[in-house]
Amino acid sequence: MKKIYFILIILMGISMYSCDKDFLDRTPLDQISDPDFWTSETDLELYLNNFYDLFDGWWVAGGGKAPTYDQGTDLALPTPNAYGGDWTNRLDGVITIPASGGSWNWGSVRRINYFLENVDRVESASDQVDHYVGEGHFFRAWFYFELFRNFGALPIITKSLNADDVDILYGPRNPRTEVADFILADIDMAIAKMKYGSELANHKTRLSKDIALMFKARVALYEGTWEKYHAGSDFGGTGDPNAYLAMARDAAKQIIDDGNYSLVTGDPNSVYFDLFNQVDYTANQEVLFFKHFDGPTYGSNFSNQLWNWPNGYGITLDMTRFYLCTDGLPTAVSPLFEGDETLDILEKNRDPRLVQSVMVPGDIRRIMDGDTTYYLNPDVYNNGTGIESQKYRHIVVDPAVGPNNTNVDYIFMRYAEALLMYAEAKAELGEITQGDIDMTINQLRDRVGMPHLNMGSITTDPNWPDYGHSITDVLQEIRRERVTELYGEGFRFDDLMRWRSHQYFYGKRFIGTKYTDELRAIDDGMPESDDGFLDPMRYILTGPNSGYGFNSNRDYLLPIPSNELILNPALGQNPGW
Repeated sequence: MKKIYFILIILMGISMYSCDKDFLDRTPLDQISDPDFWTSETDLELYLNNFYDLFDGWWVAGGGKAPTYDQGTDLALPTPNAYGGDWTNRLDGVITIPASGGSWNWGSVRRINYFLENVDRVESASDQVDHYVGEGHFFRAWFYFELFRNFGALPIITKSLNADDVDILYGPRNPRTEVADFILADIDMAIAKMKYGSELANHKTRLSKDIALMFKARVALYEGTWEKYHAGSDFGGTGDPNAYLAMARDAAKQIIDDGNYSLVTGDPNSVYFDLFNQVDYTANQEVLFFKHFDGPTYGSNFSNQLWNWPNGYGITLDMTRFYLCTDGLPTAVSPLFEGDETLDILEKNRDPRLVQSVMVPGDIRRIMDGDTTYYLNPDVYNNGTGIESQKYRHIVVDPAVGPNNTNVDYIFMRYAEALLMYAEAKAELGEITQGDIDMTINQLRDRVGMPHLNMGSITTDPNWPDYGHSITDVLQEIRRERVTELYGEGFRFDDLMRWRSHQYFYGKRFIGTKYTDELRAIDDGMPESDDGFLDPMRYILTGPNSGYGFNSNRDYLLPIPSNELILNPALGQNPGW
């Protein structure tokens, strides 16, 4: 009990870098001592366990919607009655400088620094201690990367500060590239220290070497493309983009070569859908890292809303147009394309991943007590585009659990991402081969029975997005594959930012399906475009043509809160704010 109480003291919400007066009056963490703590590897495990709940998973109950972390990008839009709870404010350029808060939260960094400062007090010959040291470095890199994506340059702090650390508390931020290198160095330490997942008792729910490799590929790909496409702007770094891209390539390739994971295969017409609605991924060969949810643990106040439709957001028509026809050709040129303006034809002759990701009339909504309920039409008030998602849906109701299911696990990392990152890094480096494509993109297409991508005969797609820079045809197709494979898993906003893609969405709106008489009968007051499509952002966005108002000289990073600059002017504000 004493140890648990001690952990609660350490892990309570103490902000490390909000240099307000009461912070300076607090007892520094390094003065808290407990002679019974830091004595065994169990103490290390207990301390670290508290950080696992900081990984995002399902949203809590309430709101009547199933989640997607791509909401507010070009792929999925919030409903008109729920505007503002997502990335839309970022893309629209309506963020303001907060007085305090604003994601400038350093409490987790402070707590993990305290762990790393004290871990050597545990005297043990067990290699599990090294593993926990690796976890500590992973968590610090994770927390730093969350701050890095929002603010760029950051102070590099490797100790739990106290009031005497004036030079750090009131010092400047380190340059962007130094912060990226610091994050990657922490991940390298985690890789060196941690065990492979297969060596752990709680494989896939505990951090491992495999997971650290995946995270390294993510960070290195992010920074490599950021520094490449933001070069010469106020947001660029000073590093070598190709060096980061090579790190991403090599980390992803190690995951592939280690052979510990592979794509789940099965019926092409259901395998993709079935991947995302399982109650235990422990034995799933594709999943590296997931969060387990169950009713007894999370209680009656939690529900992942997988039974509750409509979604509370809408997939865009623009998102569906990334998906090829079943002949492997883009919709703009394929003779198999029958149209996509209305829901009844949207999925015809299209990549099975589209069929398994969106709802159309006639789809099964729920199977409960032997009765099957079918989907008829969207509730457009709660789904402003009319195109509802069925990724993550749990259709068959377990009688022991009921429809309000709390038991579907959430995937954080899966092998498909490693394939996509490897292909993208190789393409960005200008060294991709058909063999690389066969090992990555074509494996993903094989799973759902789609034709292969052939580098020597890529069909030009008139609808390829204009991201604001010239890229090769193969890179366009790799970026397409990221959408079709990873939709809804929370990668899109970061992709748009790291590719410096404001030209793609500035002054534009993304729309939904045709506002047909059937949909008007459900709700005849929905915003629509001039040519009759559902247009939920029409009267909300602030930019040109009532489109996104993103300021490319400012909005790629968030502003430092004003109170932080008053307390420490040396931090400096981000460009444009």
